[in-house]
Amino acid sequence: MKLEVLRCAACGTTLFPARYLCPACGGAQWTKQAVAHGTVLAATVVSHRVGTSEPGAVHLASVRTDAGPVVIARLDVAARKGETVSLEVDEESRILARAL
Repeated sequence: MKLEVLRCAACGTTLFPARYLCPACGGAQWTKQAVAHGTVLAATVVSHRVGTSEPGAVHLASVRTDAGPVVIARLDVAARKGETVSLEVDEESRILARAL
């Protein structure tokens, strides 16, 4: 499934996650914009997850989408700052990033 961000119909500000009103102009009309790629701003590894018995580390990154907003994405492998990744949403509504 594709990741979608919202663009204000009045001023063009792009946001994620959704908001009722645009923080730039106060508009309330939105259009959806699909985002396929982004750039890693920072990455980390969660090695101990509370409340789960699943083994293994989870790689996470802050990713600036090509549309502008920053999202937190789960990576399948470690990533470095500045790396370009593809973005999608899985069946559990998690944002996934994969190195290109």
